[in-house]
Amino acid sequence: MEIFNLEPETHLTPCRKNVFAIVTIFIIVIAIYSNTLNASWHFDDETNILGNKPLHLKELNWRNITKTFFASYDNGGKIYRPIACFTFALNYYFGKDNVFGYHFVNLSIHLLTSIFLFLFIYHSLNLPLLKAKYGPNSYFIALLATVLWAINPIQTQSITYIVQRMSSMAGMFYIMSMYFYLKARTRICKLNLVKVALYFLCFIAGILAFGSKENAAMLPISIYLFDLFLIQGLTKENIRKNSLVFLILILIPMVLALILKGPSIFSIKHLFSGYEHRAFTLFERLLTEPRIIIFYITLLLYPMPDRLCITHDILVSHSLINPPTTIIAIFTILIILGLAIMKSKKWPFISYCIIFFFINHLIESSIFPLELIFEHRNYIPSMLFFAPIAILLLRMIKHFSNKRNLQLITPLFIILILVGQGHSSFMRNFIWKTEETLWMDATDKNPKLPRPYHNLGRHYGNMAYKEKEIALYQQALTLERGANTISHHMTHYNLALAYMKINQQEKAIVHFRKAIEIAPGFYDAYNNLGVLMIKQGRYDDAFNNFIKALSYDNDNARAHNNLGFVLLKKGHLEEALIESKKALAAEKNFSPAFYNLGIIYKYKKGFSKAKYYLGLALEKNRKNIMTRFHIIETLFLAQDEESLNKFLSETLLIIPPEKLSALIRDIAADNIPDDEIPDLQIILPLLGKAYIQHSCTLRKYGYQYLEKGKKK
Repeated sequence: MEIFNLEPETHLTPCRKNVFAIVTIFIIVIAIYSNTLNASWHFDDETNILGNKPLHLKELNWRNITKTFFASYDNGGKIYRPIACFTFALNYYFGKDNVFGYHFVNLSIHLLTSIFLFLFIYHSLNLPLLKAKYGPNSYFIALLATVLWAINPIQTQSITYIVQRMSSMAGMFYIMSMYFYLKARTRICKLNLVKVALYFLCFIAGILAFGSKENAAMLPISIYLFDLFLIQGLTKENIRKNSLVFLILILIPMVLALILKGPSIFSIKHLFSGYEHRAFTLFERLLTEPRIIIFYITLLLYPMPDRLCITHDILVSHSLINPPTTIIAIFTILIILGLAIMKSKKWPFISYCIIFFFINHLIESSIFPLELIFEHRNYIPSMLFFAPIAILLLRMIKHFSNKRNLQLITPLFIILILVGQGHSSFMRNFIWKTEETLWMDATDKNPKLPRPYHNLGRHYGNMAYKEKEIALYQQALTLERGANTISHHMTHYNLALAYMKINQQEKAIVHFRKAIEIAPGFYDAYNNLGVLMIKQGRYDDAFNNFIKALSYDNDNARAHNNLGFVLLKKGHLEEALIESKKALAAEKNFSPAFYNLGIIYKYKKGFSKAKYYLGLALEKNRKNIMTRFHIIETLFLAQDEESLNKFLSETLLIIPPEKLSALIRDIAADNIPDDEIPDLQIILPLLGKAYIQHSCTLRKYGYQYLEKGKKK
């Protein structure tokens, strides 16, 4: 049955139709996202990209490229979303930390995804089971559904938020894989090179989707249901015939997870350990997620900018009736799914679109100990969400087509929806302009959540606005920890760091200890507490804190090096040497370890090694006076007079005399407990002699210059 015959569809060639659709999508999406190309870095961009050294490609060679495949933000040494990470590495190689290139790629991904989504919906509606019902209007339905999806404001988090390229790239390869499967499956001939190539492309795109983000693991199930619902037809015979295939497809995500995450991913202990630092249990998460999925649906249908936020204040469900909306949400979802299955023979396409939405929320809305809610999780699930809505709008057009006074209502309504959504997305993108605008928006919309205040405080700290930073951390600590937020241990930790920077050591100690009290395994807090103990000359307390830090993270380069320094201060050179070498083993080119090793070898009279390591430390900071003092002492003890004189001259040229004098006064007053002091009885006479020679040389060349001037 023909829904509504849009005459222009019958007169356009397939090529012209596709070109028009692609150009339309391109113009609309570019117009809406034109204000995002200079939006700043945000939130997880720091840990996943800016601070993720394996992604910082300096040379394009296979060795460096393979490192990007293991660029996990937690340095776990396992494969981590290798396809998305590789693209970040390429962005860094060509543009370093300039955001323009990253946004350009993100926008290109969204455009390509939209084009393949249009093609997929269009060709799906022309399958034999659907063509009679939707074929004449398939072009309009596909284009309208795609545009509604592409410009929906909820997608801004997947596109404008740089690191969520992981979501959008997974979506791009996901829909490409489904499109290639559709084309391969519906080719008339049984087997030829084109058909094999299409299946191969389907497989490769599926692997690339999973390599971009793990939620693409539902792709095999989506393809299976697509084939069953829309190609074979949902009958008992077909279900029975394909039951074995279904079981095999269920195993595919498990095998991929096993390859990427290891066998621990399936252990109950591993699963529950992820909830240790969450404000909810596994049972509470399972109860809360149905309410969140209903909330996602409302956001997709009514995506006003004041409803969208980087964080959402979600009340955790503690039982089926606490809050009462829990059981209502569960029953609502069951009813929707039940109706979709019951009406699958009559409305196979609409039923499939509904089931597609829910099954693609399954991974991020089930047992895994992820945070409860993020808008970018809708990128793949919502791909077919607007297809039934487009069909409904066409039915409205048909209903009013014979009523002259009402003929324009539905088209105007559609235009208003498109304009409204486009404008909302455009305005939402302004919120992503800077970290300040993003987190101020979050504090306005969720004033009872601590995370927005915490992250706004971090931003002000990075901008050196220490008073604002401290005030916002303190405000965050007055609020109850939300379900979808960080623990207060991070706020205490960052507040302690802020106090360290303004030399309020006692306050910093208090907050480091509070962070440890909340999170006993917080090794960075132990390490920084140890650093404060060193600053106060409390080396035994520092030693204990570094040992504690290493008991939780034995690969922590800073803790090993700091422990080495304490052992150096205690005169245990061999043990200090071992710890400093462990620091280098944990992190190559770690400058503080070079510095420590240089000093240790100096005391052990291994002057060649001392010069080598101190030289490496100096390469990181040519103006470090203390490193230069230790090199001067080493060269003197090694009796390398030529190198010593040359180095002294270089030092006097690079370092202003007032800075040298200030450091010497601090050393003499014993004001530097957190550094190893060189022997001033050696340093001062050498500097004095070099300074006199330097002054004489300057005077000599000055007189020669004046004499030449007089002759002229």
